[in-house]
Amino acid sequence: MLRKCLVGAIASACLAACPSIASAQVNYPEKPLQLIVPFPPGGASDVVGRIIAGELEQRLGKPVIVLNRPGGGTTIAAKEAANAAPDGYTLLSSSNSTFTLQHAVRENVPYDSAKDFEPIAQTGTLAMVLVTHRDNPIKDVAALVAAAKANPDKLSLASYGVATTSHFAGELFKSSAGIKMVHLPYKGSAPAMNDLMGKHIEYHVDTVIAIRPLLESGAVRPLAVFSAKRSSLLPDVPTLAELGYPNIDFVSWGTVVAPKGIPPAIRDRLASALEQAIASPSVIERFQKVGYEPAFKRYSDWPGFIAKETAEMKELARKGGIKEE
Repeated sequence: MLRKCLVGAIASACLAACPSIASAQVNYPEKPLQLIVPFPPGGASDVVGRIIAGELEQRLGKPVIVLNRPGGGTTIAAKEAANAAPDGYTLLSSSNSTFTLQHAVRENVPYDSAKDFEPIAQTGTLAMVLVTHRDNPIKDVAALVAAAKANPDKLSLASYGVATTSHFAGELFKSSAGIKMVHLPYKGSAPAMNDLMGKHIEYHVDTVIAIRPLLESGAVRPLAVFSAKRSSLLPDVPTLAELGYPNIDFVSWGTVVAPKGIPPAIRDRLASALEQAIASPSVIERFQKVGYEPAFKRYSDWPGFIAKETAEMKELARKGGIKEE
């Protein structure tokens, strides 16, 4: 009994001595928030970030300003977020490109994904697709694997950049299938897709949103998706798991995080607002227009999750020779 009284007295004394802390949590938010996005305006990740910002603004009652901080393979934005005050007014919307892939290929990353961030929640996933041009006589994965085995390092597999999700997905496919193909890195989806349509390259890995307009015109043909389940946006396209590669489950996942040390009450309020937003039919519709599949999830063990995926990506980088530029 005495111990409980002492604990209560200490807690009361702390709150009395620090009324601003208690007040900040009760009255949060009292000013505009900023949501950092590590990509330039206009892309799918930026659109997702702006949708999230608008929904948080409606539910929190304060402006949420999107700050685009491209560059450094997303590390510039992540470092800025990690160094911000952990008061709930600075958030980062990013993906596994930031939190695991950078650690898999770089010796010195200017932040620690497991220790420097407090996850608010996962917001969704972006499916990766293996595609070819419409006139390729090889029309399925089985035929592609057979051709690659018969002609090692003769066929090309493009990505939209070195050490990107596209690059990692392609290396995962090659490793799982036991084939050798030449990796052709591009600086973005647009030039890669242009060369694919022009038949300058044979195969490419890109996101659903990048290929959908070209699918509708018949310019490219999807062979398989990398996620464990079929994409709701490409329901007729099989998964690689269905085609005999059960270990392949690779997506670009998006999440919102805050600097480590954010008060739990503020973190939970942000998570609740995100959960409500992602369940909204209008948000689901807008997400799906950019190929983003909403999937709200709280992380029970963020450090463990980051460590596991980073280890997997490091091994994949080692096998595939993936290195930073």
